[in-house]
Amino acid sequence: MKRNLLAILLLFTGVCSAQQKGRTASAIMQHFLHPDGKYVLVAAHRGDWRNAPENSIHALQLCIQMGVDIMETDVRKTKDGVLVLMHDDRIDRTTSGKGLVKELTWDSLQHVTLRQGHGGPTEEHIPTFEAFMQAVKGKPILINLDKGWDIIPEMYAILKKTGTVEQALFKGNLPLAQLRQQFGNVMDSIHYMPMVHPSDYSADKTGAERPDSLIAGFYDHYRPAGFELVFDKEQSPVITEALPAVARHHTTVWLNSLWPSQCAGHDDEKAMINANANWGWLIKAGANTIQTDRPQELLAYLRASKMHD
Repeated sequence: MKRNLLAILLLFTGVCSAQQKGRTASAIMQHFLHPDGKYVLVAAHRGDWRNAPENSIHALQLCIQMGVDIMETDVRKTKDGVLVLMHDDRIDRTTSGKGLVKELTWDSLQHVTLRQGHGGPTEEHIPTFEAFMQAVKGKPILINLDKGWDIIPEMYAILKKTGTVEQALFKGNLPLAQLRQQFGNVMDSIHYMPMVHPSDYSADKTGAERPDSLIAGFYDHYRPAGFELVFDKEQSPVITEALPAVARHHTTVWLNSLWPSQCAGHDDEKAMINANANWGWLIKAGANTIQTDRPQELLAYLRASKMHD
């Protein structure tokens, strides 16, 4: 049965603020680390970017207000070593400026402003990672850290400084042994989520590199916070092999509904027409967390399905 998402949204308007009472980051983390199959977490891709600039503190604030569980954000390093929020390697698309983040100083970045998702100008500025995490501290939300895969120790240092280690989820696509070689004992102090893609199952992969071996390697010597699984076909081995291996360990299965190639066509825009056939399909497949570009609508769908507070 199709759901009228507009009707659902209207039904739950005004209820969200009441539901925020009692929500904590710790409770959300417990849902993430110990999924039970009856509760699905919502991760907002780059924040509520339809109503605020992506990867901005404003986007974070809107996520918190609507009851989003996790905001996915992207961290990069400037020429002078300052960690900032920026998805692209260049600032051209999302700001009034131009250039590569790694070739620009923090001082120069302070003179540009962020753009809205449709490209319109704002008076908002690029936040440092530290300022962003200060805004996160104590709020009922977790942060999923993307792009900064090579600067994990630097991100961890800022999390320690801001007291937000337990509100952060790291991720990447390296085997555990390589992560330990590159980052050492930091791996034992963070919540880390490996990623698995269809390309990991290509025929030229050796047995040791196959995702089933990668998954087993993490469970043998580590406790992963979850696994992010990407698949382009419903019969992808990511779904038929990797997902059951993760589910057997009662670990969070993170699926993305951002665009068709990440979820075998069960994406957000199709969910606007038929939520059950798309978000519902991902949940039946085993999703405990869904990353979306439609956080408000997904929250409404889950609440109506009694799978979210």
